[in-house]
Amino acid sequence: MNKYWQRLLWHFDRAYNSRRAWQPLLWPLGLCLALIVIFGLTGLCWPSSSPSVALNGGQPRLVETTGLLLSPGSFPLHSGMPYALQLIIVFAGLLLVTAFLIATVSHILTRRSDSYLQGLTRYHFNNHILILGGGSTVANILKSIADDETLRQKDIVILSSLFIPMLRDSILQQLTPQQRQLSLVFYHGNRNIEADLRSCQIENATHIFILGEDNEKEHDALNIDCWNKTRHLRSNAMQMAQCILSLDNNISAHILQSLPQESHTSLETTLFNQYDTIALQTLVGDTDGSGHLTLDRGLITPDSQRYVHFVIVGMTSMGYAMAAAAAQLCHFPNFSSHGKPIRTRITFIDPDADTKIDCFKAQYNSLFNLSHITLLTSQSTWQSAHPDSAMGDFLDIEWEFVKGTILQDWVRDRLSAYVQDDLQVVSVAICGDNHDRNLSEAFYLPPQYFPLNDDDTSLAVTPLVYVYLSASSALADAARNDVPRYHNVIPFGRACNGYDPLMSRRIATAKRLNYLYHREKTGKPFSSLPSDTNTLDELWRQLSFAEKASTVHAADALYTKFRSLGLTRSVLTVPIYDDTLVDTLARMEQNRLNTERLLAGYAPLPAGERDALNRDLQSPDESTRQNAFLLNKRNKNLRFILNDIAPYDSLPADSLQSLNAIARNLSAVY
Repeated sequence: MNKYWQRLLWHFDRAYNSRRAWQPLLWPLGLCLALIVIFGLTGLCWPSSSPSVALNGGQPRLVETTGLLLSPGSFPLHSGMPYALQLIIVFAGLLLVTAFLIATVSHILTRRSDSYLQGLTRYHFNNHILILGGGSTVANILKSIADDETLRQKDIVILSSLFIPMLRDSILQQLTPQQRQLSLVFYHGNRNIEADLRSCQIENATHIFILGEDNEKEHDALNIDCWNKTRHLRSNAMQMAQCILSLDNNISAHILQSLPQESHTSLETTLFNQYDTIALQTLVGDTDGSGHLTLDRGLITPDSQRYVHFVIVGMTSMGYAMAAAAAQLCHFPNFSSHGKPIRTRITFIDPDADTKIDCFKAQYNSLFNLSHITLLTSQSTWQSAHPDSAMGDFLDIEWEFVKGTILQDWVRDRLSAYVQDDLQVVSVAICGDNHDRNLSEAFYLPPQYFPLNDDDTSLAVTPLVYVYLSASSALADAARNDVPRYHNVIPFGRACNGYDPLMSRRIATAKRLNYLYHREKTGKPFSSLPSDTNTLDELWRQLSFAEKASTVHAADALYTKFRSLGLTRSVLTVPIYDDTLVDTLARMEQNRLNTERLLAGYAPLPAGERDALNRDLQSPDESTRQNAFLLNKRNKNLRFILNDIAPYDSLPADSLQSLNAIARNLSAVY
């Protein structure tokens, strides 16, 4: 009964604090109507007189006293009571009823209203959505919920340590009137205190977003601590909950992704790095109409000599995330490891590039051991590094680092040369930490980046200029929409866009892709996707965090693959029958897998050891195969070394067969 009473109070508090006048009026009017009905029915049953009551003037004494007490206008009555006594009763009524009772009720309602507005009142919820933290991503999460027909029917509880009235106003002003119809309740509390989590009925929630607050110290540590408490409190939960865990630092996600599959049966966790998500949200084109805003712009085809050149200004957390996202996505059918390979080039420009490159290389050491790297410290001074010859030269990504700023003449000359090269499909991302400076640098790029005012420049394509603006993008939007010169300036990373509204769609695609991988891994032929999504969900929960992340990345790259081959959803067949097309898709997927595994921290075997291990794995001798299998397992689990980080043509026959089988059926999960 207590939970129903709490729900009643929640509806009362929400209506009482509504900005619509008629909502709070309904409660007192309804209460008055209820009292009239109750007292009216009671009056019908009450006798006109009672032998136990001393009568005076034909009036029951109880009625006479009550009338005096509640209505001073009843004085004086034709009563035998002394006037002094009647006066005392009237004054008592004035003090107790008119003054004390009304003031007390008003005080109670005022305190309750303040408690509600400050997020101190608690209610009972079930099958609700729980958002832990009041960071800048909350508004966009609510927008995504409002777009989901099922989720928008649920109650949404937001627990934050911030000042709740200010947080409520900040969030609501970012929502449309229709989105404000969501059933929202704000709690003031700490997501790392178990009592506060229990007060949110965390064990009954169906969706949990662990976001944290903006600009807080130890953000990742606090969120991970909250995640551990959430798993503990949900140890006896009866239903599965989807959990989004937000992490800011790459090392935090890297450590958690090294954990095995999630053993908790009532929580399905997805790791969420705000910088990575912003980068993917900006660069992934997942609709047939968004190709002109992607890095390749649909211009890289199997017989093209062009290549993507992505220039990132600022070696910051956002810059690193944009580079990692581009390295995950930009794998095209015109790459060949023979002759003169056509590689995607990623260039960093930073005044401290010569020192920051060491930190970046240390973070992705395995990747850079296999990469072509160029460091330019002035117009005429440069250094280069090549892949270790023992490992092989088979990656389709190369790196360039420029020590300087885009305001220096020699750097601007290089930027102009990039655009004037017809073979380069150039995009620039301004990713500095100072957002006002980012916008200024974008508008001060060489004139070749704004070709509407430079008709004499030979351009392969119009370059794109991405500008990182985590606050307001009003000025950039106005320039893009109203000034033809800046039509190719694209702001990204606004505060409300920290959460990817397409994440649920991306994960759904990844679950379908995982089912395809699972069928191939277990040797079962793939015919079609199961009609029951529970099968997809169960297989997804069996993956480690690293495997989940890898599958999501594979899903993100699907559209780029098909677009570069000139394929749209309308012309794809299931399965794909063209063997040449299947082989090309398989090669592109192996190139992506190589980069993805290296970014995750895995290292390759030297080419000689790799070939010997692959031969032993295919040996007719059972003992040799078993020893090779154990060695391969030990390399992966203890040394983080994989034998399948290799060029496509060096893969063993069973790996080639598996890749081709997956490529043939990719259109089924697209």
